[in-house]
Amino acid sequence: MKVIKMILVGVSVLCLVQVAALAEPAPGLAGIGHSLFLKNCAHCHADDATGDEGPDLRGMKRSDEWIARRIRNGVKGEMTAFGGKFSQGDVDALIAYLRTLKKND
Repeated sequence: MKVIKMILVGVSVLCLVQVAALAEPAPGLAGIGHSLFLKNCAHCHADDATGDEGPDLRGMKRSDEWIARRIRNGVKGEMTAFGGKFSQGDVDALIAYLRTLKKND
């Protein structure tokens, strides 16, 4: 009986560790987002996201959902829609990168 209890406790702990790992962002997610940003966004928002043709993206206060919608749908006449190009994982990586950017006011 003790062996069964020990096995059940061990399995429970492993399940909790797996759930905790899923809740944390993937390592390097912001790094992947930075790479995507440089290839797809920097020509309008500048390499450091300070803005050029497009707005400064540092210190954004918008929700992740709002940012994801903007990336996917774009803005007619102002910003390309990337919904057909980026996967949800790509969008999440871009948002993770944007969240690392702070204004130096």
